[in-house]
Amino acid sequence: MDSQKLNPVDRIAELVSCGENFVLQGGAGSGKTESLKRVVQKVLEANPSHRIACITHTNKAADEIADRVSGDILVSTIHSFLGEVIWPFKKNIQQVFPKLFILPEFVSLGDDHYNGDEKLRKKEEHDRFKKAHSQLENRRRTVLGEDTSKVTGKREYDKEPDTYNLQLNELIGEVNKEIRDKLASRQPNEFFYNDTAFDNFNDLSYGHDGLITLACHMLEGFPMLGRIVSDRHDCIFIDEYQDTSADVVRVLLRCLPEDAKTVIGLFGDSEQAIYSDGIGSAQSHIDAKELILVVKEDKYRCSPQVIDFSNKFRTDGLKQDVALKSLDNGTLETLDSRQGSVKLIYDLAPAEVDTGDKVEDRKTNVALFRSALDALVEKIASDYPGYVQLKLTNKSIANDVGFGKLYKIFDDRYSEPRDRMRKTLDRLQFGELFDLVALYRSLPGDRRSYNRLIARLRKRGYSITSVADKAKLDKMLHSFGSKDRAAYEAIEYSAECGLIRVSDSHKAFVDRRDEILAKLSVDPVFAEFEELHRNGHRTKLQMKKEVAATSMKHISVEMLEQEYDDRFNDLKQRNFLESLFSTELALSEVRAFYEYEGNEGQFSTMHKTKGTGIENVLLVIDEYGWTTEYDFTSCFTKEIPESKREVASKKLIYVACSRTKKNLVCVRLMKSQEEADQIASFFPESIKL
Repeated sequence: MDSQKLNPVDRIAELVSCGENFVLQGGAGSGKTESLKRVVQKVLEANPSHRIACITHTNKAADEIADRVSGDILVSTIHSFLGEVIWPFKKNIQQVFPKLFILPEFVSLGDDHYNGDEKLRKKEEHDRFKKAHSQLENRRRTVLGEDTSKVTGKREYDKEPDTYNLQLNELIGEVNKEIRDKLASRQPNEFFYNDTAFDNFNDLSYGHDGLITLACHMLEGFPMLGRIVSDRHDCIFIDEYQDTSADVVRVLLRCLPEDAKTVIGLFGDSEQAIYSDGIGSAQSHIDAKELILVVKEDKYRCSPQVIDFSNKFRTDGLKQDVALKSLDNGTLETLDSRQGSVKLIYDLAPAEVDTGDKVEDRKTNVALFRSALDALVEKIASDYPGYVQLKLTNKSIANDVGFGKLYKIFDDRYSEPRDRMRKTLDRLQFGELFDLVALYRSLPGDRRSYNRLIARLRKRGYSITSVADKAKLDKMLHSFGSKDRAAYEAIEYSAECGLIRVSDSHKAFVDRRDEILAKLSVDPVFAEFEELHRNGHRTKLQMKKEVAATSMKHISVEMLEQEYDDRFNDLKQRNFLESLFSTELALSEVRAFYEYEGNEGQFSTMHKTKGTGIENVLLVIDEYGWTTEYDFTSCFTKEIPESKREVASKKLIYVACSRTKKNLVCVRLMKSQEEADQIASFFPESIKL
């Protein structure tokens, strides 16, 4: 039979027998994990002695695959897999460990990078300089225990950028040398994996990302390690490859011995990439003939109507078709039983207010739009009881699920707050705390969770030697769910009790907070700037007019022209830091955020849309006033997306729609009838309220 006509599982089995690497690309609901199970079975039927490793991203996913795949195979998270590879080689870990902390030299990008736009170049170069200086500050504080002089302001930097760049690089060179010297003086057996999100210089430990980085450098730098991996495994299959580090995929494909017969197999869908640090697409490796593409067009989850609709938003050209599932009685489901519907229900947004005050008008118009949209969604939800709402952007549901105040803290500081939220909260070790709480909640009876809980606590130095110790631990972990408290106070309590060990990154963040707040508290220019802002002068133009009309001791019109952006950033930073560590921010807000991120519920966003199907979905297609990351109107006006933003928007709608098993109702508040007509043309049925 022609190989290309084989079904995907048989085709992969053929490729494995020939020692060929492959990638199975299948859309949402195509049964990729089931295909992985069947591939393992076929490979073992052909060669029972084959040693197979199945790699996932989370313990939960590893448990699910282990339960579904039979046979003597290794099922592991990517971190456990790579950790097992590198941990015996302590001397090699010590050799590459500095790479986790060494700072790159600062190199200016030049006029060509900015297409000759001098004003943009000056702004962007100083922003890059400030970022590099901030990294240097953190590293010098951690490695040397020393403070660093204040970053040079834009006005001074623009006069002599080369001089300041040279000074910065001299300091970077000094701290890098100290990093190498200090780490070289330690003993190899002192380096260890801390099973947290962060690397720690002073206690010589590496976290999740550090483990990935170290493993990749070691596989590249020490060929014998690649030989060991190849000798251990005949096949390495990676599930949800799109969320795997590009470096991991690269080293597995390129750093195993040339004569190795280990087959690397990827299972996933580039359209469903949800992590910015994942590879996303394997197309470059397909083009380089390092992987053979196997396409799976089946779709077992959705009604034909939903499949036809969601296919319009894939950006890779794959068109999914209905595939009928086998029922428990051995028969196939019928096509009639899979029928559903897709419709658009919309209304027009209220007319926008235009008073000439752009800042106030935007606030007013956003509020009017939000109120109208909320009323529209409430009306439609009452007409379609039992439909699960999927909302595409985080802010639009933060209040619904209990972390509205937390979201506002980040939204007031950052233009794209979602990633900042998770990274900052993880940096302050809320993620660690709630991981422990989640494992605790899985008890009693879940042996896996208990073992993981005890293992993590022991790595943090928490001693459990008696029944009394267990009772004390039970009381502490129970308290995080039974009563509310200030968010950061809970972290301080956790550290005092030994549940978490404060990381270098956490300490650097708090030290930097203290430094910023102390500096601003005695800065007379900042005090006057804050007073102007508090009195209603919210833009540069408004402030300049007020300063020109009044006499101020420390602020002038000329200073505002040069430093407004920096001072406004200082104000947002001060407010952010005070709010984040305030006793008014409750732990329940942070807990609600983590629970929302980790569990299914009535609401969903891009970072939660993958998973099992939902019978009936009410999808709110809305980005107005929330985000600059997505532009959903473009999804209905351009067949071929042209920008990253347009690609991201199409992928988001595809993944969200593909959650629907039967009936999909899309809701949108239109800015104009023209927009409504354009979007409605994509739907088999549209209704204007």
